[in-house]
Amino acid sequence: MKTPTSQKIFVSIGSGFLVACTAAVVHLSTLPVERALLVHELIGDFVAGLVTMLVCLSLHLKYEGVYYRFAMERAAIVAELNHHVRNAVFPMCLAVQRAGDADANRVANDAVEKINIALRDAISDALSQNVSYVDTSAVEPIERKVAA
Repeated sequence: MKTPTSQKIFVSIGSGFLVACTAAVVHLSTLPVERALLVHELIGDFVAGLVTMLVCLSLHLKYEGVYYRFAMERAAIVAELNHHVRNAVFPMCLAVQRAGDADANRVANDAVEKINIALRDAISDALSQNVSYVDTSAVEPIERKVAA
């Protein structure tokens, strides 16, 4: 599940604050307390916290971009599947409508509606990553062979 942007920012700020405070506590407890040295140490700790925030934010942005590309690839696959399925079903629907049989027309319309529902569910599952389309049963025999 994707985390909201505000939560990502708070995690980044918290990480930077934690690094800066930890470094400051370590410096204050291990080094002698001299005013000139202390100011430089605390400025360095502050910079370390800012760098940590930037690194956290960049990691969030990187993985958000990866997720976006992955979702777009899945959407393109499902759109292509939708196109092929509709092209295959369209001649059948035309033939049923030409025959003029009301029951056959109703059955064809129900079948097309079921296809629409299945494609809609597939796209929502693919984009939300609720389901994995990777077949793990093919991986198990290879792992058994390696272990043997």
